[in-house]
Amino acid sequence: MKKTNQRISLLKAMRRTIPMIFRIVPFWSITYITITLLNGIALGLSAPVNQRLYEALTNLALGYDVLRYVYIGAIMVTGIMLFQQFATAAHVFISNHVINYIIDIKLRQIFHLKMKTLPTQVFEDKTKLDDLEKSDMGKRGIIHMYQILINLIFLYGIYFVVMGIFLFNIQPILVLAILFTFAPVVFAQVVEARLQAKLEEESAPVRRQHSHYSECLTGLKSIKEIRLFGAFYFFKCLFMDTLKLLAQKEWKSQKKIQIIYLGLNTIKAAGWVGILILLFRGLIMGNITVGAFAAVYGSISMMFSMTEDLLNQIKHNITEWLGKIHNFINVLDIPTSATCNTKPDIKSKGIVATNITFAYPLSKKNAVDDVTLSICPGETIALVGENGSGKTTLVKLLCGLYKPDQGKVLVGGQDSSNSANSALFSKSSGVFQNFVPYLLTLEENVKISNYKSNKSPISSMEEADVNYKDKRTFPNALETMLSREFDGVDLSGGQWQRVATARGLYRPHDLIILDEPTAAIDPIEETRIYKRFAELTKNKTAIIVTHRLGSAKIADRIVVMDGGKIIEAGTHESLIGKRGKYFEMWKAQSESYV
Repeated sequence: MKKTNQRISLLKAMRRTIPMIFRIVPFWSITYITITLLNGIALGLSAPVNQRLYEALTNLALGYDVLRYVYIGAIMVTGIMLFQQFATAAHVFISNHVINYIIDIKLRQIFHLKMKTLPTQVFEDKTKLDDLEKSDMGKRGIIHMYQILINLIFLYGIYFVVMGIFLFNIQPILVLAILFTFAPVVFAQVVEARLQAKLEEESAPVRRQHSHYSECLTGLKSIKEIRLFGAFYFFKCLFMDTLKLLAQKEWKSQKKIQIIYLGLNTIKAAGWVGILILLFRGLIMGNITVGAFAAVYGSISMMFSMTEDLLNQIKHNITEWLGKIHNFINVLDIPTSATCNTKPDIKSKGIVATNITFAYPLSKKNAVDDVTLSICPGETIALVGENGSGKTTLVKLLCGLYKPDQGKVLVGGQDSSNSANSALFSKSSGVFQNFVPYLLTLEENVKISNYKSNKSPISSMEEADVNYKDKRTFPNALETMLSREFDGVDLSGGQWQRVATARGLYRPHDLIILDEPTAAIDPIEETRIYKRFAELTKNKTAIIVTHRLGSAKIADRIVVMDGGKIIEAGTHESLIGKRGKYFEMWKAQSESYV
């Protein structure tokens, strides 16, 4: 898959996210921009209005009859201030209570819909996992960037335009004030954005390691084993090493940023001194009035204050969030599964894989290498082989969870690479070794595989030998919460596997996958369960992945894998007769049981 973790520019982030927000909330975006624009105009007009009031007060102090102009100036200043208060209140309300809330919900929906369409092998790619991990923070970053850019253009931008006209009319050279206050901000934003994005990119793998070591030290799943092995100090050292590495990267980046800001602030200070000199020179030479001097002096101070505020917003928001926005955009750019919604006809067409090859992301070795295999409708096959032989990867390719890098898989006549997941898996179910123990009730844990159905899960539980009537295990029967965290009960590994089996059986299916589903169950119980599976999967297509060859005997055909290739295939008896790899594995397992 194409690598997409290059650093993103601010321009690209704006081009990708701003139109998205306008599509999400068009009315509130226009309202937000309008209020921000009016606020910027009002801020800019405060300077010439103040000039009129100062000049009227100066003339009044000199004895001129200008009281009427003083009143008019005071009314105008008061009106501008009241309007600014109203516009600011409306701006804050829309920003905090409308824009933040609605956009956040809409972006989450976009993200979750995207997750639904991602190919499964994406979750095997470390770089994609980094993007997925940080993309949630990227959603907040998009909102912050949107608000800051609106303020930058329609508040600060309009303010500086109005102020530029005002200063030019008084003394053209004063327009340099805008250059000395605004240009350093833009330059700082560009430089810091690049540095922050680079820091985010370099820190992501280290941060994931750091989080993992932290979980090892404090997580409930690992604490017992770590205490038993006395490995606390080992993980503490790893935790501290990654913490120091993160701190070193942060310090290196921040040092560069602060040096840049020191230089820019020096330029701003020099500009401020230059502007004061120009003002005093103009006043002494009679080029500007006292009122104009006071208005310009106060306005320049306000310009520096607003520029500093803008600088802080950019520093603490855009530059901080740009790297995370980059990850959100990367997730949106990941190629999705195809959108063909034709449902497969597994009952009559089975599964056909032709010359399929697959390698995991960042791996140089093929996990499945040029495999061709056909599974007839209603046939049960067993995939066997040593660990790492490729049997689990092959079954994921055969059912469509993974898409082959080369070759083609037809599931019920539908090309798995061109079919939408919702259609491709509509007739499939599975029971896996690494099942998920959901923090739900017993009934919900089973019905999650077909949650829209109103059918009772009791028959599926009975088929999987889940004794929901046992008050000691399930005190509230179907409503028993399977989590101690929520005042419920916990189950043993074998009991959880039975619940997972019931979950797989509850879903209507023409194809069922059994991927080491009895790993936590003893061999005798496993044999009984597989015989039960054989009854339940009669006339249905089934793929069994197992390392216990005794269970593979129930299959119509056994496929032996080694090094990502199929090296043998046939019935149990025929494979024993060949005295090949299967015979060696059978003999080794038989001796261990004897």
